[in-house]
Parts: sequence; C-alpha cells; structure tokens
Amino acid sequence: MRNTALEIFENRFDILMFAAHTTTFNVTDIFEAVLDTSRMTIRKCLSDLIESGYIEKLSVYDYQATAKTKELFKVTL
Repeated sequence: MRNTALEIFENRFDILMFAAHTTTFNVTDIFEAVLDTSRMTIRKCLSDLIESGYIEKLSVYDYQATAKTKELFKVTL
C-alpha cells in the first residue's frame, strides 16, 4: 500500500504524542503501543523527527522528546 501524505503526517504525529507523554522510549515501545507498521518505518519516522528537532536520540536504542515537542503538546518540562 502506498503511503499518502496524511498517513505520513499521522504516523509522525502519533509518535510525537506518545513521546511527549513519556520519559524515554525505543522502537519496540512505539511498535507495541503506537503504530501497527514495520520497525523500519518507525525508524524512518524517528529519523525525520530527529532531523526536525522534535526527538533526540539518547543511545543506540533510546529516544526522548525534546523541549520543542513538550511545548507543542503543553507538557510541563
């Protein structure tokens, strides 16, 4: 199935909502709780969000939301 612009946006938005309301997370957390898609797709989404400054990579496996994401969702820093 071909991804539409809306699907691409929604995948990233769903990851951001999850990230904003948790401390640290990994690809498996997103796979189990957020997106019903391949881990490769999740990694691509995370890569885009890192490049945009919404997510930061803490280690080989762990990620967290940046202040930019927390502000977007009005989460206390």
